[in-house]
This record gives sequence, C-alpha cells and structure tokens, in this order.
Amino acid sequence: MTVRSSSATWLSLLLAAVMLSCCHGDGNEVDTGAYYAPDDWGPLEVGVTTLYVVDESRYEPWGMRNRTLPLEVWYPSTGEGGRTNYMYDMVGEVPTVLMPLLWMLYGTEFDVFWRAPTAALRDAEIRDSGGPYPVVLFSHGFMGVRFQNFTMAEYLASHGFVVVSIDHYGNAVFVNPPGPPIIPFNPFSSASVAEDRIADVEFVFHELQRINRESGDWHDLLDLDRLGISGHSMGGFTSLAVGLEFDFVKAIAPLEPAWFGDFPPEFSKPFFLLQGDLDTYVGFANEEVKELWEDVASTRKIHVNLLSGGHFSPTDACALIPPTLTFFTKECEPPLVDYHLANEVLNAYITAFFKSALLDDDRFDEYLRGSHFPGVAEVESVWE
Repeated sequence: MTVRSSSATWLSLLLAAVMLSCCHGDGNEVDTGAYYAPDDWGPLEVGVTTLYVVDESRYEPWGMRNRTLPLEVWYPSTGEGGRTNYMYDMVGEVPTVLMPLLWMLYGTEFDVFWRAPTAALRDAEIRDSGGPYPVVLFSHGFMGVRFQNFTMAEYLASHGFVVVSIDHYGNAVFVNPPGPPIIPFNPFSSASVAEDRIADVEFVFHELQRINRESGDWHDLLDLDRLGISGHSMGGFTSLAVGLEFDFVKAIAPLEPAWFGDFPPEFSKPFFLLQGDLDTYVGFANEEVKELWEDVASTRKIHVNLLSGGHFSPTDACALIPPTLTFFTKECEPPLVDYHLANEVLNAYITAFFKSALLDDDRFDEYLRGSHFPGVAEVESVWE
C-alpha cells in the first residue's frame, strides 16, 4: 500500500479523533498517579494552541524582522472551551494569492488535507489539577515544520506532558507569524543553521520560564526542572547538541538524527535514539551514530531500530507532503514500513522513556528493557 496524504489516510485520522474523544471520559476524574500503559493512548484530553515569541536580540535580514518563532503547544486539557483542531489551524492564515499554489501542489487532495482534523482540541482549557507538567521540546527537521510530529505530541500530552514544538526561522519550510509575510525556507541560512537552532532552544526555554511565571492560564503549570527534548533529522542533531550544552535539558530523544563528528563518551543523561534501517537521507551515518549511543556513559539509554524504516517513518510527514513532490514521497512508499505503525512504536517507547527519565517513574523501566513490536522494531537498552 502506498502511504500518502490520501482521503483514506485522513479519514482514518478523523475516525481516530472521534474514537479518542468518545473514550477519554472526564479529564477532571483522571487519577494522574495511576499507571497507564505507554502503548495505549493516555487518559487525558489534549489541547493545542499556537504561541509566538520574538527574540529581539536577533534581527533577520531574511524577512526583515526580529527573529519570530511560532510555537505549537500540546497540553493536558479538561476539554472545555475547545473546538476541533484542523490542519489549517496549525498552518495559519495563508494569503489568498498563495492558495492556488497549494491547490497545484496537492491537487484534488488539497481540501481533504486542509480540513483534516486531529485528536487535539484547539485552545481548550488547560487542566490544572494534574500540574505542573513535565515539558518536552521538539525540533523539526531541515525544511520541516513544527507540527510534523503532531500525533506524537498529542500522544505525549494525553499521558501528562506539555509538548512545545519550535518553527526554526529560515530553516522551516515556512514560518507563518501574525501579519504578512509568510517567511519561506532560507536557502542561504545553512551556514548558521546549527547555531541558530541551539540559540532558538535556549531562547524558548527562557520564554517558557517567563510564561510559567507571568501567564495567568499557564502560571506554575510547566515543570521546567523536568524538561526533555526530541527532534527529527536536523532536529535530532539539535537534540544532541542542546543536550550537551544546556543543563536545563534533562533527557534527549533524537529521531533519525543527522550528526557528524565527535560526541563526548562521558555524556550521562538519559538517551533515547530511534533510527530506520532504510533511511536514505541520513542512513549513511546510522552506524556512526549508533556507536556514539553505545559509547556514552549513560546508564539509562535505549535504541530503537525501525525495520524497513525510512527517514520520514517516525513522523507525520507522509501525510503532510504534497503528492506532487515525488522526490520526498518515495520515503513513504513500500517496502518502507507504514508510518502509522512506525508512530505506534515511537509513541510507546518515547512515552515510557520520558515517564522514566523525567519523572523517575520506575514502573516504566521494565517496558524499556523489552521488545514489544517483533518484526517491526529491534530494541537494545541499558536501563539501570
């Protein structure tokens, strides 16, 4: 089966959203201290909202503005006051003049893509009775977008995490801040992309501190002493780099990371690494990155190898990429694993990882020591 952003794919997402909304129950009645299996959707309703932060210390000639970072934030919710979250909510307002381009890229599937619902509720009330919540930052890939792993973010939020995903200005396929213009990918930014991404994460962390301190809705609901980071591809690089550089990052979870060069073997933070054995983008570095993981001193580390996993398998990119961009869509086609199944593997293990690594909840340790998807993923772990 070819995995594309087809009507069948999006109808399955709609069905999933309906099923999840009917089965969550009243979030206010959930015992957040109970054990919930990491390979099942969590007990909590999920909200999503979009925030914008501006780093006034960094002016961007590309777009002629201070560096503006949209953030997509998924969080535990009561469900009150929310509405269905559609793909167009995450994309943001698009100038009328650009709509024909989207129709050209997506063809007859554009309307299905544009109006596809997700399992989260847009701007729903934050559930404060279970907070403060541990925080997971997410960094997208090169020419990615902040909602490229929205199903993973929703899944983690259903288990009690706040997930904050950053659009890296100039390195995202587009950045769509309030007011014109939309900022497209900057092909001239490659030389500084690593430094920019690391600075973005540090800036966002300090903005989250401010929001946690000053915002009425979010006041003291972010547990920033229990913060991890994940990211895909170049975002995987970002996860590794900021895990090395900043003490506020307590655990790292790179997915298909692009990493070159040395990595200190004394690194001791909890370390989740996911790779696909058929990745044609960064797969040439898989062996080197795996050796990096093996050599670090961390006594809490897990490696997940997706069998027949491609570069986009542990993301939602296969549902987002326009079907006309065949250079990218080939990473979503057989013999590669269906990305829905790949995300089941990712969601289960990364939930257990962050539950144990950030919350010191040893009820998830046994799950992390085992292989639960035979024939789909191979798992190695050291978990003391």
